[in-house]
Amino acid sequence: MLPPPSPTQGTDSALLRVARLRVTYVDGGQSYSPALRHVDLTIAAREVVGILGESGCGKSTLARAILGLLPRNARVEGSVQLRGVNLIGLPEPGLRCIRGAKISLIHQEPGLSLSPVMRIGQQIAEVIRAHRRLGRNELRNEVERMLSEVRLSDPRRISHSYPHQLSGGELSRVVIAQALACRPDLVIADEPTRSLDVRVQAEILDLLRELNHEVGTAILFITHNPTLFLRFADRVVVMSDGEVVEEGSLSLVFRQPRHPYTQSLLRLVPNAFAGAASWQKDTELGCTAL
Repeated sequence: MLPPPSPTQGTDSALLRVARLRVTYVDGGQSYSPALRHVDLTIAAREVVGILGESGCGKSTLARAILGLLPRNARVEGSVQLRGVNLIGLPEPGLRCIRGAKISLIHQEPGLSLSPVMRIGQQIAEVIRAHRRLGRNELRNEVERMLSEVRLSDPRRISHSYPHQLSGGELSRVVIAQALACRPDLVIADEPTRSLDVRVQAEILDLLRELNHEVGTAILFITHNPTLFLRFADRVVVMSDGEVVEEGSLSLVFRQPRHPYTQSLLRLVPNAFAGAASWQKDTELGCTAL
């Protein structure tokens, strides 16, 4: 297994660089409190970065701002650069070329993100067809290969199934296959294990980390549950009220949290300290309270 890559915040080798990102929603000319307040974030190629924070802190807004999926009443300032190309203000045709091919999203509820009236194979094939030209047989083989890659034992059966015919664990693997179908540089996983039991959660996290090593896709993993980062994230970014309040290596943020908000979150899961220490005890990469 490959060692976790070193964070490269502040260097020119960043895959994704978010700078001074501010998102404010406007309704009838009235502006509300910013959903994001000057967020800075950098992700290196192959890195797994965890975004931690309670509901309403701006995690999902950040994910959708990166992908250009915010509603029309969102006023966006700052920049989101993918390998030096600013995605903020990029016309929709340009964003469509990015989504799926360069950056993809795994939604919170797999059963809701898939169409109930289309077979699984058709839905994965649509993503591939949007970015690659393949013949009918090649496309079918590619779909089944992706389903096999996410450790589904009967890819042909899954491909011909409708979402309601699959279990929660199978659906989670399907949306991962869909997200990885075009080998994107970055996958944003927004609470992807939220509705799964603990055993299936562990299987999905192991799968994501394996695919991160094998495929080389960087992952931005969003959750409110700090225990999901154990043996998974290289670096943790803590958000509160639309701001980044702390970030650093998994072991140091969990063992030596500096910000009061981080401390309050981790008091709810005291075993996280021991778990982080065993995972990254030799990787003291630095921790900064902002």
